[in-house]
Amino acid sequence: MPALTFTGRTKKVNASSSSNLYSHPEKALEEHMINVADIAQQNLRQSPANFPGQITRDRLFRLIKTCGLLHDLGKATGFFQRYLFASEEEKKNLKSMEETHHGLLSAVACFFAANAEFEQDEDLKGDDRSFLSFIAFLTVKRHHGNLEDIVDEAVLNDKEQVLMAQIESIDEKKLTILNTALKQNGLKQDITVENLKKWVMNLSGELRSIRRKLRGLGRSRRLDPYLITNYLFSLLIDADKSEVSTGKVLERNDANLDSSIVDKYKESMNFKDTFLNKLRQKAYNEVVYSPLDLEKRVYSINLPTGLGKTLTSLAFALKLRKEVHAKKGFFPRIIYSLPFLSIIEQNAGEFEKVLKAGGLDVDTSLLLKHHHLSEYTYKKDDEVYEPDDAKILIEGWNSEIIVTTFVQLFHALLSNKNKNLRKFHRLSGSIIILDEVQSIPFKYWLLVREILKTLIEQMDSYVVFVTATEPMIFSREEVFPLTDRKKYFNVMDRVVIKPEITRDISVEEFAESIEINDGRSYLFILNTIRSAKTFYNLLKQKAGEKEVAFLSTHVVPFERLRRIEKMRDGRVSIAVTTQLVEAGVDIDFNVVYRDLAPLDSINQSAGRCNRNWGKKGEVIVVSLKDEKRLYSSYIYDDVLLDMTRRILQKKEIIEEKDFLELIESYYREMQDKKSSDRSRELLSAVYSMKYTSVDETPCISDFKLIDEDYPKLDVFIELNDEAEEIWQDYIRIKEIKNIIKRRLAFSQIKADFYKYTVSIPMNVANLPPEVANFRYVNRNSLKDYYDEDTGFRCEGVTALW
Repeated sequence: MPALTFTGRTKKVNASSSSNLYSHPEKALEEHMINVADIAQQNLRQSPANFPGQITRDRLFRLIKTCGLLHDLGKATGFFQRYLFASEEEKKNLKSMEETHHGLLSAVACFFAANAEFEQDEDLKGDDRSFLSFIAFLTVKRHHGNLEDIVDEAVLNDKEQVLMAQIESIDEKKLTILNTALKQNGLKQDITVENLKKWVMNLSGELRSIRRKLRGLGRSRRLDPYLITNYLFSLLIDADKSEVSTGKVLERNDANLDSSIVDKYKESMNFKDTFLNKLRQKAYNEVVYSPLDLEKRVYSINLPTGLGKTLTSLAFALKLRKEVHAKKGFFPRIIYSLPFLSIIEQNAGEFEKVLKAGGLDVDTSLLLKHHHLSEYTYKKDDEVYEPDDAKILIEGWNSEIIVTTFVQLFHALLSNKNKNLRKFHRLSGSIIILDEVQSIPFKYWLLVREILKTLIEQMDSYVVFVTATEPMIFSREEVFPLTDRKKYFNVMDRVVIKPEITRDISVEEFAESIEINDGRSYLFILNTIRSAKTFYNLLKQKAGEKEVAFLSTHVVPFERLRRIEKMRDGRVSIAVTTQLVEAGVDIDFNVVYRDLAPLDSINQSAGRCNRNWGKKGEVIVVSLKDEKRLYSSYIYDDVLLDMTRRILQKKEIIEEKDFLELIESYYREMQDKKSSDRSRELLSAVYSMKYTSVDETPCISDFKLIDEDYPKLDVFIELNDEAEEIWQDYIRIKEIKNIIKRRLAFSQIKADFYKYTVSIPMNVANLPPEVANFRYVNRNSLKDYYDEDTGFRCEGVTALW
């Protein structure tokens, strides 16, 4: 594999011509700004984004160059230079002074420099010119923070006096040298003290005119202003962080990636010649060897559970990547997103095996896992980057194949936060695979459809839906199916669903009714942790010597993974779990009992039954209740539960070949009965670029893919020797005084730390003590707070998940 190298024409400033102004200790201000402009332009050059109307690629290049060259101009003030070289004690006082801040003054200069950049473009309409100058202002003003309501940004808020004080503090001789360097690198507007003062005096009037226009932005119902703003913001903040960290742009890894490496992997596995494996290969061939039409942008791989969708989707993405490069001249990144952390390691591990089977050296430039617990380790060849550099590279998605969560992906698309939006430009020219797409809540379907539709049109990207239950996020006409799904569903005969929901029963009655037969394996999926714990304790009494495994989020992840491994290799034949096993967890049982849930969840549960086509499996649906209500009602929407109950009650036995027809009718009825109001509210915020709100008006920052069902606290469980060592590391890290160094040190143990952490309800009856700002259960207290089988002792509350 070719070595990963740095590229680009980043520059060092000759000491004799330096302004002696600094952006960071030991880094000349002009050097930093010129390099940031260069990195941002290189990233734009790698991206095929092409927005409609008069915002051409040439103008995007000129705009991001201007932003880069001026984004830190405010650091030229005497206030900032003093702050930069002050003692730590002095910095605490200076940091709170408005005059020390550099974003607004930089933005003022950028606004007028952008005006100058485009003033000779006679075909550029005044409104478009004003918009370009304003988003340059906004991007630079907020490049160290989060985006806010765009209308509120078009106000100076009486900052003129502060700005004038900053300008007065600038050394004019140094500014002249700085200006010369910037002009030599393409800046059209002279940056002088006189010009800066004039611009501050004129800016309020300019912003008033723009503010009037911004108030009507939402009426156009266009998404491209939002995409353009996020795109430029993303290019700038990524370039800024990358320049400080690595200094240059990482060259793309040009390893020979195509679908043949998946074929090599499949050959190396020597899969048995069973009917199911033949069916998997048939589906694989249909997807991978069909002709491609690059005009198609949204694809679906809709196959029954257990038919190898993960490998098939990877092979298709690699084929599409190669075809795009041949026809369009760029290599799309592959962004493989999943709803749950629990299956990221599983799928990323399989991808790594595939790449190695293809003879590739797998480093982070080729395959990257990114989620909120990611370790900051970045490797290329034999080189391991320092943690602070690795953090920048990982969070910037500097890789060819990124395996990540829905949360990371959709919050890169819909957010006001700097950290999230930094990845936004990576979505341009990418192949986005959405695995288990049915996990996206219905209330966001319209929102997701509109955002993705505009993204793929304007940023030259592709979307692949991977699912056993294809929800109608896009209409059937908008999606190109890669398989004849009916052909595969119609031959499936692994499992039947038996609804036993005519009567609601208690957990005790349910446990009493269960008979455990030798030679069969049983999986019980319940809706709440409380009901699962109660049932587990009752079932253990009936199971006798047989081991019964328990899974819920109240069991530490370290132990959960160990138990899943035992289920996977057949060492455990009876398991009681919550819904966390439903999507993508590769386990297989003869009989699955499922407490009532929406039909798509039941279908996912059926995917844990007889996956490998042994003796016919059974999925038995029951309806459990406590003293007050159904357990299902604590978790799921009543409309979806009623729809599911009516569908299931029509038949005593539902064959697997009928699942597709049932789920289709379920989704059609869902569209008729469920509301898209939340999507419409958030779309309105996107059209208006209302990133934040000071009142109850819906705004972009309100978007949360996963709603918290109840307030939670994290608790560290000192379960074993490893956990004890990790806790001691945590205590040592908490003693580090420098907050940046402390955060970085914790990031290095974060993945291990959270292997022993559980989330509990905030109103739990036996709340553990807080130690070093974290709830903590030491080994001596385990019996009081943690059960070795069922996890955290959660007396006194109804624990849902």
